Amino acid sequence: MNLAPTILAPTIVAIDGLDGSGKSRLAAALADALTAAGHPAAVLHVDDFRRPLDFEGLDPPAETALYYDSYFDFAALGEAVRQQAGAAAPGAVTIVEGVMVLRAPLPPGTWLLVLEVSPDEARGRIQARDQARGRSPQEVQRRIDRRYFPAQARYRRESDPAARAHMLVDNQDWRHPRLVRQSRELPPVLAGALAAVLGAVA
Repeated sequence: MNLAPTILAPTIVAIDGLDGSGKSRLAAALADALTAAGHPAAVLHVDDFRRPLDFEGLDPPAETALYYDSYFDFAALGEAVRQQAGAAAPGAVTIVEGVMVLRAPLPPGTWLLVLEVSPDEARGRIQARDQARGRSPQEVQRRIDRRYFPAQARYRRESDPAARAHMLVDNQDWRHPRLVRQSRELPPVLAGALAAVLGAVA
């Protein structure tokens, strides 16, 4: 009989979804649940890998293309995820969250959680979030119509994150997220924390 202790490999989970779908909030709640259960958790954000670009004077298609093709440094994000996971302790979890996260070269075995909300709900959350950051309602609306939503439409056509998700979560009411589909049995460390989050986010 093998009595050696079980070594838990580091786990990586990516959280994807529309702008305004609640990715950052769910990632923070998941990290808290993991930490409370004794599993170290680190969160990486797509937004921390933005490039300083000039969108001034561009027509809508050009602005969408520049945003989609160049605004985020997904190669650097993928390398950061690889390094974080490689240095993580056994049983640790690396969470990477943000828009269009599948465009990053994520390590094999990454678990994908996709949040679903309606466009109207996402639009309202973006307006509230970005106006709180000091942007005018007109500027926020322009970004939604010329960057966020057109880029997301292209991303869904090219990457189909919902179909590839290991976990699909209805986050229309982010006080009560609901798991609607799970394609594979999750590792215990992730399954327990996710169950806690889906029952406790308020």
